[in-house]
Amino acid sequence: MPHKSQIDDNTEKIAIWSHASTRALLVLLDEHIKKNQGARPIMRDFKVMSEKILGTCHKRYVATQIKSKYHRMRIVYAKFKKLINHTSFGWDFDNNTPTCPNDVWSNYCKANPGANMFKYVGLLDYDMNKNVFEKSNATGGLAYTLANQPCDIDKEKDIEERFSNLGIPPFDADEEAF
Repeated sequence: MPHKSQIDDNTEKIAIWSHASTRALLVLLDEHIKKNQGARPIMRDFKVMSEKILGTCHKRYVATQIKSKYHRMRIVYAKFKKLINHTSFGWDFDNNTPTCPNDVWSNYCKANPGANMFKYVGLLDYDMNKNVFEKSNATGGLAYTLANQPCDIDKEKDIEERFSNLGIPPFDADEEAF
């Protein structure tokens, strides 16, 4: 059941997530991830997003609703990612949907509840979802995901200095590896 929210006229209404408000949230999340070097949003960020969604979609969502929607969107992305990584499927790139015999699809949906939502409609705005919800396996000072850009040249030089102090020689792509 959707959460309740307060509207400007102080009457209590049920705020239902439309496609437009969901996409507006996804755009705000994508901007946040890029602006904050991949840092996930926290409650104060959701409060700011609430005001921006009100301005663009004329719907008021409280920060806890936005946080809950964010987590539900992350789960949907994980289900879609699992689906596209499954080797038994072909892919219809025009519709962004899987192709396979009905029995294969039926067995997959039995083993993966919730996957049926992607049978005829794939994940909309897949690239933005990927930027927002994809995790980086890299760690350390030079790690970055597709959702953010590598550090600037000054920060990179600082990191190289710290590595050189550890006795690790800098990598030179022009040198032969062996």
